[in-house]
Amino acid sequence: MRRYQRQVLAGLLFLSVVLIAVILFTGAGTLAGTLRDFPAALLIPVFLLKIVNWSLRYAEWRYFLGVVGVRTVHGEPSRPAIRERDSILLWLAGMTLSVSPGKLAEVLKSLVVRNLTGVPFSRTVPVVFMERLVDGLAVILLAAGSLILAAPSFAPDAVSPATVRGVLIGTTLALLAGIAVLHIRPLAFWLLDHLRGWPLVGRYHDPLRALYDATYDLLRLRHLVITVAFGLGAYFTDCIGFTLLLRGLGVTLTWTLLAQATFILGFSVIVAALSAMPGGAGGRELTVGALLSGIVGLSKADTGTATFLISIFQVWIGVLVGLGVIVLARHILFPPALDAEIAAYEAARSTASD
Repeated sequence: MRRYQRQVLAGLLFLSVVLIAVILFTGAGTLAGTLRDFPAALLIPVFLLKIVNWSLRYAEWRYFLGVVGVRTVHGEPSRPAIRERDSILLWLAGMTLSVSPGKLAEVLKSLVVRNLTGVPFSRTVPVVFMERLVDGLAVILLAAGSLILAAPSFAPDAVSPATVRGVLIGTTLALLAGIAVLHIRPLAFWLLDHLRGWPLVGRYHDPLRALYDATYDLLRLRHLVITVAFGLGAYFTDCIGFTLLLRGLGVTLTWTLLAQATFILGFSVIVAALSAMPGGAGGRELTVGALLSGIVGLSKADTGTATFLISIFQVWIGVLVGLGVIVLARHILFPPALDAEIAAYEAARSTASD
């Protein structure tokens, strides 16, 4: 357990450093002054929209658990089922686990499900992977759609639509190619078998084969359509919230602003994911700042303030809620019995890498 605690702490430290860098870039006094002038009433709908975002993303998690055979029930569950309360708490705690480098600590979600329900780890760990895949598809769709609407407002010398389209198309093709390969089982098995002879990667052949078998059902089109719809709704609520934050900084509220905000937020999420930094920190802030200045035309003070606010609402609120859940519900999610599950997982992982 301590290993995962260190991973989460390392992620939190990195997030803190990036947030401090945003404050220093903006100027602490300038940031404080801009925040004083910000209409506090606007923060209420922004926070409510964030709750809607969480609800829709939790619906993804709940849906995927059902696909792998873990029923979510009210009251005392009988295995293999998980109590709704425990499932919600685990998902909320996952917002903090996700800031670990490479999101490695998120594996704890599957170990907790194993401890609570008895469902094998190999059945539920693909759910964590699918959450990320579905979120990626949803964000790409939003960014691509908003790019079409917002592109005419781009200043040619500030943002290159061709470069942006290249990143979106490349990311989309990579995701679709990966999904296509996973859907064609003979091709997927052929690739896995050829990986067996590769140095470093070959030792993970058997775990990868088991992971693929468990993931295959989750990748069926009917499941992707439903969960991507959840993802689209979730991230679009964030885009509306971002638009309201920009309105609070004095930008005129228009449909063009909504399209710009949707593109900026969506593209920043893609860059953050590609950067592979803990919590996407650094890549997200740089992208948001550059695009706000180049597309919306904000001043340095407003750009820094908007970047600060989106970091708070996009990451920090979720992280702090997750930390609170981990502390208050530790006896439910991380009881002493979980240590045995972690030890068994680590032993299996060590054996696979030998």
